Amino acid sequence: MKDICIQIIEKPVWVSWDDIHQVLWKAHADNRNNGVVMRYPSLSGEEICQKIEGNGKMLCAIADGKVVGTAAIIVKSSHLWCGKGNYAYCCFASVLPEYNGKGIYKALDLKREELALTLQLTRMLGDTHENNKHRLDIAKKAGYKFVDYKYYKDHYNVVMVKWLNGCPYTEFRCKIEFLKRKLQVKIKQTTKSILRKQS
Repeated sequence: MKDICIQIIEKPVWVSWDDIHQVLWKAHADNRNNGVVMRYPSLSGEEICQKIEGNGKMLCAIADGKVVGTAAIIVKSSHLWCGKGNYAYCCFASVLPEYNGKGIYKALDLKREELALTLQLTRMLGDTHENNKHRLDIAKKAGYKFVDYKYYKDHYNVVMVKWLNGCPYTEFRCKIEFLKRKLQVKIKQTTKSILRKQS
């Protein structure tokens, strides 16, 4: 593919929420084929709209007159060990497979940081399936720290945070807290599973 011009903008009117859904669905096809099924790419355009409008911002990467990537932030509040109060929740990130390797994901993430700072948010928080190695590798390279671990209906998610004004904790503390939470969640779910089988 020749060099292309990429524009990162807030979702324009001519892009429908169903267009956003289609990009997410196509971008996560490899994950689904490898058994890494995530909730957000399965949401309809209307459901995506309900999550974003009034709570956050949807970004689009535009190339060749179409949407080739997406990313969003939603303003949320947390009570995690690594910070309390409002933060920018990173979600709906995707790049169409044929546009991978062009720096689009990085450009979307940098634009999310700008939006977060505009909203006076100094933490970016996201989570993804623990087997979504590609996303986890990208997050590490971008300066995110793994800080928590969550269980969903049939899988575990890694929670990651990036402080836009510098991480206030040592690398060692972040690693210990993450491992501690991972162990706690695994023990809790294993115990529940054993109790279910016994009853």
